[in-house]
Amino acid sequence: MKKVILAALAAGLILSALPARAQEAVNWQALPAEREALVSLDSQQNRALRTSVRHCISIGQARGRNSACVFLDLDRVMRQSGEALRAYHFALPRHMRYDENRHSQAAVDLVAEARDRALQ
Repeated sequence: MKKVILAALAAGLILSALPARAQEAVNWQALPAEREALVSLDSQQNRALRTSVRHCISIGQARGRNSACVFLDLDRVMRQSGEALRAYHFALPRHMRYDENRHSQAAVDLVAEARDRALQ
């Protein structure tokens, strides 16, 4: 009986993650072509990242920056944000997406190049 309950819980967790995966697809058309707009999106995403880090540390769920709490909280916030910010967040490479000390210019350049390639 215990195994059945655990299997049902595991299946539920897997199925509940499927819609979230679908939301990670980048809508390249939602990203602005103007560099200034991308810089603004980078600033908004980084501000949300810092908020998630502070939140997770304050509730004792994160000792460092790279914790599941930070990843999950930031992704939740981004899924609830506007289309352009959500697209920018998920267009960032994973190693930059959760790094509050990333080089913003490099992040904007990578997203702009990826947008241009995707829309060609």
